[in-house]
Formats: sequence, C-alpha cells, structure tokens
Amino acid sequence: MSRKAPEKIPAFNSWKLALPVLLGFAVSGYLIYSTFKPESLAAIRFNYQLLAGLVLAAFTVLLRDSAFIYKIRFSCDNAISWKTAIVVIMLWEFGSCVSPGAVGGIAVALFLLAGEGISYGRSAAIVLLNTFLDNMAFVVVFAVLYLFLGNDMFNVSATCADLQGHPILQGVRGLASKVWIGYWVYVCIVLLLGTALFLLPHTTRRVLHFAAGLPFLQFASEWLIRFGTDIEAAGNEFGRRGFSFWVPMVLATFVNWMARFALPNALFFGFAEQPLNVLDIYARQFVTWIFIVLPTTPGASGVAEMAFMAMNCEFMPEGLSAAITTLWRIYSYYIYLVIGALILRVWLKGVFKK
Repeated sequence: MSRKAPEKIPAFNSWKLALPVLLGFAVSGYLIYSTFKPESLAAIRFNYQLLAGLVLAAFTVLLRDSAFIYKIRFSCDNAISWKTAIVVIMLWEFGSCVSPGAVGGIAVALFLLAGEGISYGRSAAIVLLNTFLDNMAFVVVFAVLYLFLGNDMFNVSATCADLQGHPILQGVRGLASKVWIGYWVYVCIVLLLGTALFLLPHTTRRVLHFAAGLPFLQFASEWLIRFGTDIEAAGNEFGRRGFSFWVPMVLATFVNWMARFALPNALFFGFAEQPLNVLDIYARQFVTWIFIVLPTTPGASGVAEMAFMAMNCEFMPEGLSAAITTLWRIYSYYIYLVIGALILRVWLKGVFKK
C-alpha cells in the first residue's frame, strides 16, 4: 500500500535553531563580560594587518567549503549539479549546527542526498565514504603534527590572564593532555570503518545482521540490519575504484580539514601584537577539536566557545580572547546557521515538488 504524499511542507521548529544560538550567545556574552578590559581596545589597530587577518579567515572558510563541495559532487560521480552540491553542503553544515556532536550532520546528509534523487543505498555509501575520509584526515594530520612537536603539542602551561577566576575554563585547559583518549577513539573508528568498507564488507554485513537477531540488541535490530546493508553497498560502490577517483578525493579531504584548522591562525594574526608560532597554533586546533565533537549541546554551543578560549587564550591579546573567540564562532558556526536557515525551506519545497 503506497503512502500518501504529504500535502504541505512540515513546519520548521524554530526552537531547534533558537536554542543553540541563545546558548552560544549566552556563553559568549558571559565570557566577554567577565574578561573584557576597556584598555585592550587601545591595542587594536584598524590597519592592513587586521584587514588581512579577517580576509584570510574568510578565505579559509571559502577554501574549506569549496573542497567539501567538490568532494561530495565527485563522490556522486557528478550526478548532482554544482548548485545542488552547494545546497547539500550548506544544509549538511546546518544539520551539524543544530544537532549534538557530528552524527546529526551525517544523518542530515543522508536525507539530503536521497532528496536529490540518489538512491538510499548509494546515498548511504557516499556518506560513509566521506565520513571515513574525514576521520582518516584528522588521524593522519594529528599524527604528523605529533611527530614534529611531540608532547609540546599538548603543552598549555603558559599562563593566561583571561582565565583567572574561571575554574571551568582552567579545568578544560588542564584536560589538554587527555585528548589522546579522543584521538584513539578516532583511530578505532578509522580502522573499523576502513576494514568494514574496503576489506570485509560482506563479512561485516553478516556480522551486523547476526547481531540484530540477538535478544539484548532487539532495540537496535532495524538499525543494525540497515547499517550492515549500507556497509556492503558502500564497499561494492567504492572498493574497486582506481587512483583517478581516490587521489582527488583524498586531496580534497585534506584541503578541507587543513583549511578548517587554519582559520584561528588567520584571526590571531589579525590581532597579533607580536610574532606568532603558526605551527603551535595549528596543532592546538586538533586538541581543541576533540572537545568540540563531543556529543553535548546542539552544535557544541557553549562548549565550543569555552574549549576554544581555554585552549588558545595565550595566542590572543589579554582582554580580547573572548571577543576573538566569538569572532571565530561567527566564521565557523553562525554563518552556516544563518545560510542553512535561509535555504532550508526553499530546498524542502523543491524536494516535495519532486
């Protein structure tokens, strides 16, 4: 029996958008209020350095999104147009902004691709592939940075005046040496997903389908069966691809993630009062990222601001670290929230027409 097509587009729950915005602004406002020093404004020079920093920050965002857009379109074998790819990526990022952790964005991406006419099985294969490559890029670059910097990568012993009187921020800063736990979680995800996708896709499907029949996993049986089928489909879809496919995909993935973590360098340069250690700042963003991807608040609102300020405050002028943190959040979060909210209803109209 066929389902009746919906007569109207479901209403968008504005609270799902308002909640992370309010939470993020509340934390940012508190941090600015409690750390801002009026005399710090005198240190700001509206000169070419500040302008260059802001423009470079915008360029990192543009480069990151361009690589992501190219990657999703290429992994679809160019089955979607550039315009559609842009919409998919903007809404993918929007989904991450209103969902806890990284899972929300992935789930939204699956829905988006299916809404663009790509079969469910192929959409799942594309999302799984991109998830694997994203995690792999993080693991590889993190390891390379550690080879160059060693334990200095986690050295946050420098005193930071803006954290005085903020025990929570000081506590977050003290957890820098524990990010190895999160890193090894990433490593396990890459190894398990890589094995399941490219080495043993058929065996993985059989194991997951067997697990779905176990009494204590009945609550997740439907998900396990679907996931096992998706894994095998993804393995069949991409397991036999050659260098002409993998080289562009891997390069686009690394450009995407390297541009993502270069954003703070650009912002810190704009406000810098003295030369900065670019490599130390870049490595610190990998430490910060572990805190941001934890499944906490929608889009990590509040958590991201505290983690970023706690981990990077020594790179920012005293009294301005909270304000610069808010500026970083605008570049890396709020622009996707605004763009996604603007195009979401338009996209839904197009999908329902199809």
